[in-house]
Amino acid sequence: MKKMLLGILVSIGFIGMIAYKFDYKQFAEIWTKINYFLIIPAFGLQIIGAIFSSIRWYYLLEKNIKLKHAISSSFIGYGANMVLPARGGDLFRVYYCRKESGLKSLNLLSKLFLEKIMDFILVIILGIICFSLHNLQKPSSKGTMAVFTISGLIVFGIFVTLYIIRFQNKFIVNILEFVGKKLNKEELLSHHLIPHVKDMGEFLKIKNLIKPLFYSSLMWTFYLLVHFVSAKMLQLDLNFLEIGFLVFCGGMSLALPSAPSGVGVYHASIISGFVLLSRTPGQGLQFATIQHLVTFIILSSTGLLFYLYWTYRRRHSKDDIQLEEE
Repeated sequence: MKKMLLGILVSIGFIGMIAYKFDYKQFAEIWTKINYFLIIPAFGLQIIGAIFSSIRWYYLLEKNIKLKHAISSSFIGYGANMVLPARGGDLFRVYYCRKESGLKSLNLLSKLFLEKIMDFILVIILGIICFSLHNLQKPSSKGTMAVFTISGLIVFGIFVTLYIIRFQNKFIVNILEFVGKKLNKEELLSHHLIPHVKDMGEFLKIKNLIKPLFYSSLMWTFYLLVHFVSAKMLQLDLNFLEIGFLVFCGGMSLALPSAPSGVGVYHASIISGFVLLSRTPGQGLQFATIQHLVTFIILSSTGLLFYLYWTYRRRHSKDDIQLEEE
């Protein structure tokens, strides 16, 4: 509850910052130039990107769940993220997969954690490449360099952690066993935590990561295309390097607590990106608004459809079981 309130307060704060001294006349004028015919392609690209993300989830779970359930759980989770605070949809995805596959929650959470690490690293790499190639050599870019420096240190720390889990797995297990003995929690750790540390170490082999990384790349490629279509919808002349930088800005906003779907925080991040690209805040707000609406509408609606079908199927499967027992 406290995290939810914090997220809402952070979003309200960013919305207030956006509203302060904003040029609403320029913002209104931009809407008259919008090309609404490009909304359908944007929706289609967003769905394709989400499908690739679902397939990645299927391989992260090492095919221990049916592909249809991986897709259904992912779409329901994405839809729930649009209306629940603190990325609640991700937890619902874990709940769904536990119900449909029998996988343990800690196992699912460890794979969810790995998924987020993949996304974070790919977005950071994308941002660094686009930032470097676009050559944002101006005083206003110093803040961005600081962000990249901090992000780079975080990525380095993640790589070190993954290296230790992969190649020093036995050492970690020995430490956990030692701690368990000292705290009289040996049985708890040996049954609930240590098996998943071993599982994570085994999974972090190149052969197990190739397909998830491949589908991650496809997913982010289509999300880049969604942003590109959104820019064309507004008749904004943004090249792919600028689009990539804006995707980085939007991705970093997910690291902050916010209201459902990242409203406010996401908009502020995109506006900051536009300012660093020497463009107007009005253009940034409209681009963020369009991109947010495209994502919200298509993911919340498809997520609702998948959820209704899932609840219908589970309810009727229970009824069939009861009839067979009678």
